[in-house]
Amino acid sequence: MNFQKPLSALFPGTSGRLLTALVEHHTADAARTLTLDELSKDAAVTATQLEAALFRLGLLGLIAPRRKGEAVHLVSGHIAWGALHQLRDLRGRVIDAVREQAETHLHPAPDYLALNGAVIEGTASHPADVLELIVVPPATAPADWERGVGALVTKLSRDLGNVVVHRGAHDAQEAEAMGGKNAVRLLPL
Repeated sequence: MNFQKPLSALFPGTSGRLLTALVEHHTADAARTLTLDELSKDAAVTATQLEAALFRLGLLGLIAPRRKGEAVHLVSGHIAWGALHQLRDLRGRVIDAVREQAETHLHPAPDYLALNGAVIEGTASHPADVLELIVVPPATAPADWERGVGALVTKLSRDLGNVVVHRGAHDAQEAEAMGGKNAVRLLPL
C-alpha cells in the first residue's frame, strides 16, 4: 500500500490525483472557490481530464453543480469528505489496527510494543516498505507466546498490504533504543 499517497493508490490516474488535491483543499479552506487552472496544477491533470472527473464528482454531490469551465465549489459538508480524509491519513488507522490485533493475538499482553518504519512514518510508497513491531514479551509469557507474535505479523502484513517485521527486545530500554525517536509506543500506555 502506498501510505504516502493513498488516494492515488486506491484511485489510479486522474481520479486519485484530483481527489488528493480536493481533499487537501478541503482541509485548508473548503469554502474557497478553486479555479480550474489552480486545480489542474494542484492535481497535475489536463483541463480535458479535469472536466470529465469533475463531472463525475458533481454527480456524487462532492462539488456544487457547475457548467463546463466554471470554478469549483466544494460541498464542504458532504458525508464523503470525512471518509476521504481518513483515507488520506492512514497513520491513526494503522495504530488502531495494530492495537486491536495485538489485543487479539498476544496473551498476556507484551510489556512493551512500539511501531517503527516507513508505514508508521507515512512515507511508505511500495508494498515492500516496512512496518516494524518492536516487542518485549511479558515476564510470564507462555512457551507458545511467540506463535501469537507470528500470527500478528502475518495478519498485519495481509491487512496493510505491506511487509510487517518483528524485532524482539529484552526490556523497554533496549526496545526504545531499537526504535529510536520516531517509534510510536503503544504499550505500556
